[in-house]
Amino acid sequence: MERKYEGCYLLKADLSDEDVEKEAAFIEQCITGAGGKNAGREILGKRDLAYPVNKNTEAIYSVFYFTALPEQIQAIKSSFARRENILRSLIMQRKRLPKEETENGGTKSE
Repeated sequence: MERKYEGCYLLKADLSDEDVEKEAAFIEQCITGAGGKNAGREILGKRDLAYPVNKNTEAIYSVFYFTALPEQIQAIKSSFARRENILRSLIMQRKRLPKEETENGGTKSE
């Protein structure tokens, strides 16, 4: 059964807009290549980090929403292991994707 996920990725802060778009396309390709389905993305821009990551104090935050089977998540995660422009990644399960939240008039407490 497919589940809903949110992936947060920290990209190097010195990337150009074109390079950020290339990394976003790479992330989307990794998700679909592993069998997931993209449901949207947000590039949140450059922000200060709470602590240095690989000697970087700033990063470009990007968030991707997708659906996938639980067994596909490890394949998606392993795609980023050696990618030098991706400083960190975190994939979390969600109850609803953002598009579903706006269609339902906001989040409901369950």
